[in-house]
Amino acid sequence: MKDKKKYAILFFSFLIYSVSSVCAKLAAKQDVLSGTVLFLMLEMVCLGIYALVWQQILKKFALVTAIAGKGSVVIFNLVWSVWIFKETVTFSNLIGAAIIIVGICVVAADS
Repeated sequence: MKDKKKYAILFFSFLIYSVSSVCAKLAAKQDVLSGTVLFLMLEMVCLGIYALVWQQILKKFALVTAIAGKGSVVIFNLVWSVWIFKETVTFSNLIGAAIIIVGICVVAADS
């Protein structure tokens, strides 16, 4: 159970990191100085939270495991792109996501 909690915290941190990308894209879609500042501030808050959580993660995981898990950000970004931005996911995107998941599982199994 303790390992599940560690991994949940790890992937939660990557979820927060991926939200910073959403904020950046939303800022880019705004007119200059209309909503841009708000989304950029939200992005900075997300990155600050991520940095604090990341420091705690490095105390609990080997660096190789923590970095390998960071590939999950690509998968989170695929979900955000479909859900928030109504973009389409291609077959190549799905193949790439599957390769990332397999890589994360292989590294996690070796740790």
